[in-house]
Amino acid sequence: MTDTRISIRPARGEEAAALAALHTRTRTAYYTAGGLPANELTSAKQISAYWERAVAEGRAQVASTSEDSVVGFLMAGPPKFEDIDSASVRELQQIGVEPNGWGCGVGSLLHEAFVRRLHADGLTDGVLECWEANARAQAFYARHGWRPDGSHRPGPLGRDYVRLRVRVSL
Repeated sequence: MTDTRISIRPARGEEAAALAALHTRTRTAYYTAGGLPANELTSAKQISAYWERAVAEGRAQVASTSEDSVVGFLMAGPPKFEDIDSASVRELQQIGVEPNGWGCGVGSLLHEAFVRRLHADGLTDGVLECWEANARAQAFYARHGWRPDGSHRPGPLGRDYVRLRVRVSL
C-alpha cells in the first residue's frame, strides 16, 4: 500500500461482495500461515451473505485510501457468547487488512475505530475470539491490551479459538 491517507467509514451495500473477497484473502493468509490447507477454507461466494447482512445491519466499517480503495474492514456487534452480557460488552467480530498491507498501521486504525464505537455506545469492554495458531493476530491484540479470559473452543488442526477481552477507559 503506497497511499498513507487511510480513512475509516461505514461500509456501503455495494461493497459487500468485495468485503467477502477481502475477508477470504485475509483468512487464507492467516489460516495457511497456521498450517491449514487453503482448500479447507470457505470461499468468498460462501460468505457473501454474511457480509451483506453485516453491512445492512450497520456492523461493518472499512479502511479506505484517498482513492476510495478498500484495504481493510472492521465488523462489530453484540457478542454471540451466552455468558457475556450484550448490554455491557461489544464483540469485535472481524478486523481484516489486505495481506500486502500488514504492518502498515491499518489494523491499528481499525482497532481505534472499534474503541470509538465502544465509547459511542457508552461501553468500556470488548470481547473477541482468535485462533491460537494465528500468532500475528495474537501479538496484535496483546499490543492493544487484549488478554485471554480463560474461555476457548475447538478450532482447526487441534488449535483452539481463544477468547480475549479488553477494557478501555471512556
